[in-house]
Amino acid sequence: MASMVSHPETPLLRHKTPTGTSPRDGFKSLARVFSLPAGIPAALQPAWRQYVLAFVVFVLVSLFNFYLQKLLGYQAIALIYLLSVVLLALFISRGATFFGTVLTAAGWSYIFVPPTFALSLSDPYDTMMLLTYFVVTLTIGQLTARLRAQRAAEMNAKLLAESERLGRTLLNSVSHEFRTPIAAIDSATQTLHSTGVLTSEQRNLVMEVESASARLNRVVESLLSAARIKAGQVRPKPDWCDVTDLVRVTLRSIKDQISSHPVRAVITANLPLVKADFVLTEQALANLVVNAVRHTPPGTPIEITAEIDAGFLVLAVADSGPGLPADQLGRIFDPFQRGSSARTGGVGLGLAIVKGFIEVQGGHVKAANRGSGSGAIFTIYLDAADTPNLPQEIL
Repeated sequence: MASMVSHPETPLLRHKTPTGTSPRDGFKSLARVFSLPAGIPAALQPAWRQYVLAFVVFVLVSLFNFYLQKLLGYQAIALIYLLSVVLLALFISRGATFFGTVLTAAGWSYIFVPPTFALSLSDPYDTMMLLTYFVVTLTIGQLTARLRAQRAAEMNAKLLAESERLGRTLLNSVSHEFRTPIAAIDSATQTLHSTGVLTSEQRNLVMEVESASARLNRVVESLLSAARIKAGQVRPKPDWCDVTDLVRVTLRSIKDQISSHPVRAVITANLPLVKADFVLTEQALANLVVNAVRHTPPGTPIEITAEIDAGFLVLAVADSGPGLPADQLGRIFDPFQRGSSARTGGVGLGLAIVKGFIEVQGGHVKAANRGSGSGAIFTIYLDAADTPNLPQEIL
């Protein structure tokens, strides 16, 4: 190494990197030439370019090593090859790194190790060095690939979390901002009704305003419910519920929305009380019935059934419409998912809210077709294994 310092005219110093740069900077520049940005995961980069990059690096480093072999000796040349593979592994996949390892190891053995230009190692030390070279480079390639994948996963998780946070904030802000004008519209229409001096045409206009306001209010409530579910803010309050009363209250709350369809409730006699959140279950059942109304022609019947089966309360809503498209069954409960036959006025959150409200109670919901052209059926399953300890009535 002393000769390197005492002879500034040596070829080594004439080929040094520019001031302020490093070998890693050189590899970054070469990576950009081959469209291999360091921040892009290796899995997303074209595979053939990675192998070409490995080959180009091998050729350049080999040419560079020709200038160094008389100064450093062939053992040190192996370390320069090792450094090149280590830097290369930061930008390419494990397969391309292995390819570069094989190239550099073969090049070192064939070109620089005596006897040169022969794939044979006469010295046991050289053999051990070659094996160590393979182990080190392959290990580094594996570790850098894992670190790159971990970094990509962390960045994706961070972006997803930030996106969800912004989405929840937007939903909450928009929903709350809508509530004030909706309340003002409802108050104004009630005041107009109470005047008693409206003409027939004016009353019809007020009724249209009321209908539009109610529809907008349902959209806002759906957005708020979806935001609460997404944020994990839904806290069920289970209590003993009468299933017959649950169905009756549900139908009464949506009577205006289902007036175009005959709805029949079939409830098994003498059903025991079931421990559930009455409000959440009522809204979930209401959403299923309204969903059936929106996806079936007017006048087609809708049936609600309730029974206890295998320790579960089974609430089913069946319609007689065209059924569910096969390509939508797997994502029918996804937010903002709307069928092609849906009427206007919804945002595709009804079924997602059903799923959220039922699962937060420890239950689950399924969707299926009843048969060829006979409609769809949505089924809610809630745990009904426990029964209340009621005192006997004294006659």
